[in-house]
Amino acid sequence: MHISAKISTLSELGKIKIAVPIAISCFTGYLLYAPEFSVDMAYAVLGIFLIVAGASALNHIQEHKKDALMNRTKFRPIPAGKISISEAVKWSVFFLLSGCGLLALGGTTESLWLAIFSIFWYNLVYTPLKQISAFAVVPGALSGAFPPMIGYVAAGGNFLDWPILALSFFFFIGQIPHFWLLLLLYGEDYKKGGFKVLTDVFSVKQIHNITLIWMLATIMVALLLPIFDVLSSKILIWSLLALSLWIIPNSFILLKNYDRISVRKLFLRLNLYFLMIMILISIDKLYF
Repeated sequence: MHISAKISTLSELGKIKIAVPIAISCFTGYLLYAPEFSVDMAYAVLGIFLIVAGASALNHIQEHKKDALMNRTKFRPIPAGKISISEAVKWSVFFLLSGCGLLALGGTTESLWLAIFSIFWYNLVYTPLKQISAFAVVPGALSGAFPPMIGYVAAGGNFLDWPILALSFFFFIGQIPHFWLLLLLYGEDYKKGGFKVLTDVFSVKQIHNITLIWMLATIMVALLLPIFDVLSSKILIWSLLALSLWIIPNSFILLKNYDRISVRKLFLRLNLYFLMIMILISIDKLYF
C-alpha cells in the first residue's frame, strides 16, 4: 500500500477527526491547573491523542460487522477491506501502549489510571451498551468528561477540585445533545446496524424537544464556569455570554425545522461552541 494511502487508512482507523478535539480538551484541562507550556504537557496531550486513536481503532474492530451494514460507516477501513482485523488489532495495541507510555512520562500515576479506566468505559461499557439500550448515550457521555480531567490530573491537580469538576461536567452534559443530533442525522442508519435508537422510544418531534432541552442545559452549565474559577477575565466571561446568546436562538431551530440541513448546522455550531469555550479557557489561563 502507498504510504499516503496507509496514513489515510490509519487516520480513519484512529478517528483522527475525533482524537484532535479530544486532545485539545485534555490540553485545556492541563492549562486549568498548570497555565504554562511544558514538555510534560506535550507528552500528556500527545499521549491522550494516541490513547483515543487506540480506543477508536478497537471500536472499529468491535463494530466492523455493524459498520458494514450502515451507509455512513461501510467505507471504514475494516469493512472496506483497507486493513485486516489482525493488523487493526496491532495498530490499536501500538496506539494504546504508546499513548499510555507518553502519559506516564509526562503525567502522574493517577492520570494514567484515569486514562486506562476511560478506555475500559468506552470500549467495554459504552460500546456493548449501545446494542442493549437506546439510552446508552447518557453513560457514554462520560467519555467526553474524562480527557479534560486526565489533563488536569496529569498536571498535578486533584480530580475532585471544583474547577475541573465543573469543566468535566460541562463536557459530560454537552456530549448528550451532540450524540442525539447525530441520531437525528443518522437514526435510520443506526437501525440498519442493529443499534438501539431513541426513535424506537420517542417520536422525532419528541427527540427534537428533548435535544433542545439538553442544548439549553449545556449552555447553562457553560455560563456557570466562571463561578468555579474556570474563567476569570471579565472580557472572556462577556465573550462566553456572547457565544451563549448566539447559540441559544440557533438551538430553537429544532422546534421549527425537522430537516437534516438544519440539524447538521446546529451540530456544527455546537462543535464550534465547544471549541470556542476551550479557546477562551486557554487564553484566560495563559494570559490573565
